[in-house]
Amino acid sequence: MTRKINLLIAFLLALTLALTAGGVAEAKNLNVDFTIGYNVFGYVTPENTRKAVNCKMDVTPFIENGRTYVPVRYLAYGLGVAEKDVNWDEASQTVTLSMEGTTVKLQVGSKTIYVNGKPQEMDVTPLLRNGRVFLPARFVAEAFGYKVFYRDDLVGIYLPQF
Repeated sequence: MTRKINLLIAFLLALTLALTAGGVAEAKNLNVDFTIGYNVFGYVTPENTRKAVNCKMDVTPFIENGRTYVPVRYLAYGLGVAEKDVNWDEASQTVTLSMEGTTVKLQVGSKTIYVNGKPQEMDVTPLLRNGRVFLPARFVAEAFGYKVFYRDDLVGIYLPQF
């Protein structure tokens, strides 16, 4: 019962925030929340203004192999990566995200994530589904200095110093 109430509250909060939706983030946000199975998310900016960014996603986050996958653009925007700093190379199936001096590269099917050119191993790979790339949220968020927590079907990503 509590889980259903938490999900309903998260959904209603995100829906309410959609009414005051802002543009695409341009600076690192304090935190972002994604709810598994719902196509909405919200974030808190450094000015502590609660916003919903692209509140209505066209796909939903999901869990596979014990990892939470979020569509690349929505994960990036929620963290604060500017639209111009989210790049997809079709030929190599590589995603590159850049923000505040950190560059993260991931390739579909590869367990290696490159953070500022240095390789790190993940236990899962980015996935390509129905023409969309989904990234393992934890690895990407941590590469940008965030911490990740899970509560029921909510994935919370936050900057530890705030």
